Amino acid sequence: MKLDPRTKMVMAICLSSLALLYDTPDRLLLLLAATVALLLLFRFNPGAVWGYLKPFLSLMLFLFVIQSIFSPGGAVLLAAGPVPLVTSQGLSTGASVVLRIMVVTASAMLFTTFSSRDFILGLVQWKVPYELAFMVAIAIRFLPVFRDEMINVVTAVQLRGVELKKVPWGKKTAMYRRLFFPIVFGAMLKAQQLAVAMEARGFRAYPRRTYLRRLDLRRADYMSMLLFLSATLTLMGADVMVK
Repeated sequence: MKLDPRTKMVMAICLSSLALLYDTPDRLLLLLAATVALLLLFRFNPGAVWGYLKPFLSLMLFLFVIQSIFSPGGAVLLAAGPVPLVTSQGLSTGASVVLRIMVVTASAMLFTTFSSRDFILGLVQWKVPYELAFMVAIAIRFLPVFRDEMINVVTAVQLRGVELKKVPWGKKTAMYRRLFFPIVFGAMLKAQQLAVAMEARGFRAYPRRTYLRRLDLRRADYMSMLLFLSATLTLMGADVMVK
């Protein structure tokens, strides 16, 4: 399914907005199913969807446990004497947090279906200043850079004979804290190289930029944006009225 990058931006914003609004697992689960179905409609490989979500599993498990313990209310499922540890409301809150992260992450994958050039061009045609559009595109681009730097540093540690899976949690936390600095340094080095390349190519040398091509919204784009915006506003209004 071929759509304009701006249409996909609207879709991602609508899905993320609903994910932030909903606070019950059943609604968030339906929203996640709709998001995954949308990705499959754009011919996303299910394995790729799982690959994007997999790095967040540890964080999601941690948040689920924390929310389950520290969110009171509902029936007590596990207690230490008179102190309730796990409640039904806590489990519901923990599941909601995990599902919300999954929806936001999955919806953000829509940004990977088009190039950064199209992203910038689409924003510029929406009268967004080029500098601001370029900054947003670079920020999105640097997220995978941090991930790659992390993978490279961890691989380098493992090649030196350190088995991270066998390291105790206390030492592992200290180790990751030390690994943080080379990761940031590598990202800053790439940012410096990018800045030099931008200056060499005359970034902001002229007050007005020209573009080789132009993105045109088609009927399918208008219909898709209208459908998503209408559905999002309707669901938001219904949720506000219920509350």
